[in-house]
Amino acid sequence: MTVRELELTDFRNYRKQRISFSEGINILYGQNAQGKTNVLEALYIASTGKSHRTSNYHDLIRNGGCSFEIRLKCGADGRDNTIVIRYSRDRGRFLEINGIRRERISDVLGTLNIILFSPETLEVVKGSPAARRKFLDILLCQTDRQYLYELKRYNQLVKNKSAALKKGKNEKKYEETLPVWNEHISQTGAKIAVMRMKALKALDGYMKNEVSSITSGQEKSSLKYKTFCEIDENANEDFFREQLSETLKKGMDKEISISQCIYGPHRDDFEILLNGLNSRQFCSQGQQRTLALSLIMAELLYTEEIKGEKPVLLLDDVLSELDSGRQEYLVKGLAEVQTVITTTDDLPYSGLKVKDIRKFLVKEGTVTVTGNI
Repeated sequence: MTVRELELTDFRNYRKQRISFSEGINILYGQNAQGKTNVLEALYIASTGKSHRTSNYHDLIRNGGCSFEIRLKCGADGRDNTIVIRYSRDRGRFLEINGIRRERISDVLGTLNIILFSPETLEVVKGSPAARRKFLDILLCQTDRQYLYELKRYNQLVKNKSAALKKGKNEKKYEETLPVWNEHISQTGAKIAVMRMKALKALDGYMKNEVSSITSGQEKSSLKYKTFCEIDENANEDFFREQLSETLKKGMDKEISISQCIYGPHRDDFEILLNGLNSRQFCSQGQQRTLALSLIMAELLYTEEIKGEKPVLLLDDVLSELDSGRQEYLVKGLAEVQTVITTTDDLPYSGLKVKDIRKFLVKEGTVTVTGNI
């Protein structure tokens, strides 16, 4: 997979900007607050439909503007694609893929796979369950259209059940619908649980190898799926459906009393363990960075396994967060992956064996090519 050309109009601090990328490493360098991360953000939005920095598209419009446009030319699965995302204060969001209007912004998922490694990625290791669910959901939505469908359906079911729980306190007819919602939630939630379990198992295998390589075999990682029930080795969709159905029946009175959906995959988590200890509580900052780096590399390998080609990698000011050993390990892994890096320094990469390295100076919302290596 490759990103070829990005064109921004009234996006963040860019009035009008076109960037042509190399198929190797692309280095965006310059002082802080010049617009480097904005380029990565635009690429990420073109891949996922969402920003990693804000949930509000209003924030993406250049000061004084009323709309923005992201236009990306890319290659994936042996074909050329053009992705256009627009947003205006009056008309809302607009998505077009290869000249065809799409109704939902989430329809862009899977067209181009992009992996983002930023300082915020550490939150997957040391942050809340919500950060880990988001990581897993984005990965699976980009690699499996069925997962995207089931997740949308599940979230709508939970939303409907939540409304019934709140109205049921005053109107008996809404409370009587809860068993119906629970039945549908059990069926869809079981499918989600199976897909998450399988993905985490694959990521676990890749991550073990990465951690072992980074630490020269001194440390060992593992991922443990935490859901609404204990998981045995024979867990399948039928198992999860029965377990969730039973959990929802037993917990119905509690959910009614607090008017909240408290059981199901929307409360999932997964533990990241190092040497058998939870990384959130017992790992140093250096160890947490090792886990974050190895998780990103595992995500890259998993995506390649599922999609049959390597995704694009975005590195947002992360080299400064890693020591020299981890920097060297990461850089060696970039040899066959198209990568876009932001940094405050004009980093020397001439020793890398990649197709080519293109450097861009970013200054006051303008991107200028300064050379190829």
